[in-house]
Amino acid sequence: MKILANSFLNHLRQSELRLTKSILRWKLQKEGQPLPKNDELDAAASRLLDEARDIARKTGKNLFDILKEQARDFFNSKTS
Repeated sequence: MKILANSFLNHLRQSELRLTKSILRWKLQKEGQPLPKNDELDAAASRLLDEARDIARKTGKNLFDILKEQARDFFNSKTS
């Protein structure tokens, strides 16, 4: 059972990293900046994800709630 749980958590982490990398790529392209090498992008995504998890842990929110808030703030600022 523990192997199954570790496998699930590893899969979840990899999915979060893929999402974070795609967000970073989009942000850099939007700003017209060159994309870093893939290993540099992996490292940046990992750091960003760790920071988001730390914020979630300190505030008592989950990552999904943090992402929803950030998205809401982003779209609200676009309409103002």
